[in-house]
Amino acid sequence: MELNQYNFRLAMKEVTKSKMVIISTYLMLLSYFYNLPFFTYSARGSNDLWLYDFAGMMVMYLYIKNLKLVNNLIENNKALNNLFHFLMWANIMVIPTIIDSIINNKIFWALQSLKYLFHFWVFFLTTIFLIIIIQDKKQLKRIVTFCLVCACTTFLIVILQNFGVIPFLWSETFSKAYDGFLSGSLGPNKIVLGMTTLMIFTLCMGLLNDKRVILNKGLIITTIILSILALAYSGSRTSYLGLLVFLAYFFIKETLSFIYSAIIFALLIFVVSSINPKVLTKATDVYEARVERKIKRPNDFSVSNVDEVYQDLGSGRKDLSRLYINYLIDNPFIIPFGLGFNNRLALTSSAHNTYLNLINEVGIVGVFFYFRWLFTYLSLKMTGFPQMRNALKGLVVSMLVTLAFGEHLYIYRSLFGLLGLFLFVTALLLSPSLILPDEKKEIDKTIE
Repeated sequence: MELNQYNFRLAMKEVTKSKMVIISTYLMLLSYFYNLPFFTYSARGSNDLWLYDFAGMMVMYLYIKNLKLVNNLIENNKALNNLFHFLMWANIMVIPTIIDSIINNKIFWALQSLKYLFHFWVFFLTTIFLIIIIQDKKQLKRIVTFCLVCACTTFLIVILQNFGVIPFLWSETFSKAYDGFLSGSLGPNKIVLGMTTLMIFTLCMGLLNDKRVILNKGLIITTIILSILALAYSGSRTSYLGLLVFLAYFFIKETLSFIYSAIIFALLIFVVSSINPKVLTKATDVYEARVERKIKRPNDFSVSNVDEVYQDLGSGRKDLSRLYINYLIDNPFIIPFGLGFNNRLALTSSAHNTYLNLINEVGIVGVFFYFRWLFTYLSLKMTGFPQMRNALKGLVVSMLVTLAFGEHLYIYRSLFGLLGLFLFVTALLLSPSLILPDEKKEIDKTIE
């Protein structure tokens, strides 16, 4: 049932001022940067609950309480509506996963899949409540500032860890599983640190280059510098590629802003390296170890060597892709609808390729819903905010490229809250266009 305009406005104002909505939204944002286990229990081995599990329960309660309002917002927001369709399909496709788990006597896998689906729901709903509270421009400024402070703190911890100032923060189990990778309070998978830094860097580029956005420029620049260093320290080759794609897009669309920003950042990085040369030396060492030294024939640019380079840098992705392709060829009945959300019992490992993985889990139908949602961002218009618009689209283009090498916009344990952070960042970049239509004449476009 759709709310009339009067009741809709009343409901929006009530939710905007709700302390529980504000607190749960801030806690969810914090959880995207604080991935350390919030609570550990034993069901089958050691299992963890995260901050977004607890904050997520608040979000689900708020959704039930404000069902009509939230559903109205979903219906009237193209990006949210398209993602909601994919989420609904995931709900349907978790059923075959549960059935398959029961048949294979792996009940725990069914429960884990339901837990991931719960995460998907709360990441999605948190974005809706974010959109509601940032109708208040003061709240918008506060939550952007909070986001940047969280990011700076997280990235600084990573940098200090690489210089031995702060120890490894995860348990021995995670240390063995990820070779003691230093990721601060973020998940110990390299892609979590890499993509978190890329998303925050993108947000900052949109905020920095738009004169209408009145925020602390010192905080934005500091966040950019720390995000670049932390990205370099991540050693995530997929994230390196994502950064290159984003910068190429931003350069084409915002050439002058790009050049201006590049000069400033080059000078600031020079200052940092002059104060402590080891900061850049460490970043260079990580890059060389993760990229240059992995390529067996770096001077051979022949077409035949492209396949070898992918093999050198892919960490087994080529073999996984071949495994999935062969499996789909041998089992073509999977292709239309998939085996089920989070169902990879027959293959044991994910494909490290969102395109292949989606076909396997949710089929061509799910692939359609998923990429219709992503492509929606490329069609959105934000008149008067070109830098924020191009930062958003540059991020989406970089995701479309890098999703061929990872699943960072999906729901797996090793990815933690990356999808939630992506939705958060895109909502903030879209904030000028999220003002209610009937209020646009009353609200100045400047975000104070």
